[in-house]
Amino acid sequence: MASTQASFHSNSLQETVRPLAAFPENIWADRIAPFTPDKEEHEMYEREIEMLKAEVNSMLLATGKTMMERFDFIDKIERLGVSHHFDIEIENQLQEFFNVYTNFGEYSAYDLSSAALQFRLFRQHGFNVSCGIFGQFIDAEGKFKESLCNDTRGLLSLYEASHVRTHGDEILEEALAFTTTHLTSGGPHLDYTLAKQVKYALEQPLHKGIPRYEAWHYISIYGEDESNNKLLLRLAKLGYHLLQMSYKQELCEIISWGKGLESVSKFPYARDRFVECYFWAVGTLYEPQHSLARMTFAKVAALITMIDDIYDAYGTLDELQILTDSAERWDSSGADQLSDYIRASYTTLLKFNKEVGEKLAKKQRTYAFDKYIEEWKQYMTTNLTQSRWFLKKELPSFADYISNGAITIGVYLTASAAFLDMDYASEDVINWMSTMPKHMFACSTHARLINDFGGHKFDKERGSGTALECYMKDYNVSEEVAAKKIREMCEDIWKVMNEECLRPTPIPRDILKMLLNIARVGETINKHRIDGFTQPHAIEEFVRAMLVDFMSV
Repeated sequence: MASTQASFHSNSLQETVRPLAAFPENIWADRIAPFTPDKEEHEMYEREIEMLKAEVNSMLLATGKTMMERFDFIDKIERLGVSHHFDIEIENQLQEFFNVYTNFGEYSAYDLSSAALQFRLFRQHGFNVSCGIFGQFIDAEGKFKESLCNDTRGLLSLYEASHVRTHGDEILEEALAFTTTHLTSGGPHLDYTLAKQVKYALEQPLHKGIPRYEAWHYISIYGEDESNNKLLLRLAKLGYHLLQMSYKQELCEIISWGKGLESVSKFPYARDRFVECYFWAVGTLYEPQHSLARMTFAKVAALITMIDDIYDAYGTLDELQILTDSAERWDSSGADQLSDYIRASYTTLLKFNKEVGEKLAKKQRTYAFDKYIEEWKQYMTTNLTQSRWFLKKELPSFADYISNGAITIGVYLTASAAFLDMDYASEDVINWMSTMPKHMFACSTHARLINDFGGHKFDKERGSGTALECYMKDYNVSEEVAAKKIREMCEDIWKVMNEECLRPTPIPRDILKMLLNIARVGETINKHRIDGFTQPHAIEEFVRAMLVDFMSV
């Protein structure tokens, strides 16, 4: 059973029936030992990385290379997870290429693999290139030429490019279907390395993957390539290992912080997911310069989990109303009417945010903090609405559920938390976020849909409604039909997010990339109809690769 109706005594000594959930236990308890990086080892790696960066940078800027050789080198740098060392150089080269080679319809010298790679890289960097580059591969009937079926590398490149499509890119809709069909059927006839790449891509498209995990995966693939660039591979391995050292230290700090929270001992019914919260933070903000934002993101995600479990799997409606009213005032008045567990959790929340506010005041970033607190209030208000629906056994319309659920999923709140420690998250960015822009709403809606897609079985067993339940009721369809429609909606939202990342954009591209990464984490951990956050065994492989098991150097 995934739920139970349990009786506990509150402050008033009245017996209270609570909708407890049987959440899986923390699988990382006592498995992650305290870690302090070896200073000499760290400095040795840093020195070697600096030397390698200089050599790779020289290769990147070297004259005499064809445009396709440069595109291929940039792609390898990005897929190996070291592009943050060369952001300016890559931006300058792509801008130069875009200025010169924009009318792809005039060029027929590209093979399929090269054309698709150019298109994907341009689109991933926000350059709005036309699908016209693929015109040479279309037959008289508007279909991809059958002669392409034997070009597996070309098909794989086109398949990856199809995932950066936007609304109106009909040729890429055809490309996705065409490449999926032929890559799936051609697998048995490929050599081992290429077959492995194809199988992985069909399971996890590059554009929708978690950047750090995708780097971990590609480093092993690239290492098997006899023609690999040894210096670039060495930089990738060292860089991955060095970042893991930082992550491991931060993770241990998060775990220690979590153990010190009063609410953890007083509220044992919430999910213990400090490791998963930090994993989500790394998946969203992996670059070394984002250490502070990563830590804040992880801590706020942990507090969100605690509050979410109060609304979803512990509080009565009366208690939740008192809690929400207190949050609206942002004070502790009325807290004495709450159970010990809820009061301790709310006190923890207020104390944490008081400390955050004091820190932000010293940085003259109160505008970011004020918006962040408003997001907390809205988060708790919408959670009350959701709890009222399901405690009263009322299933809302699909539209109402999604409108409310786009807030309760916590994307607005975690994003505003990350912005607190991002200097380029200026007042203009905060104001942009306040307008509920299309990109933010798309990212939040995707998060709600994909989370419900993954967690439907668990929530259904405990009587908690999801997007699937609401869709089934509104349209009188089966669970499988509803699940298929939810996946289709998620695919459509990816097109919106891709569109919103195209230049010109009103805010820094790093902000857009962060939001896209939130979607990537959600997509990855929920794809198999399992909510990998609630069911942590489902994402253990990802956590180990990114945080726990050091890459061999």
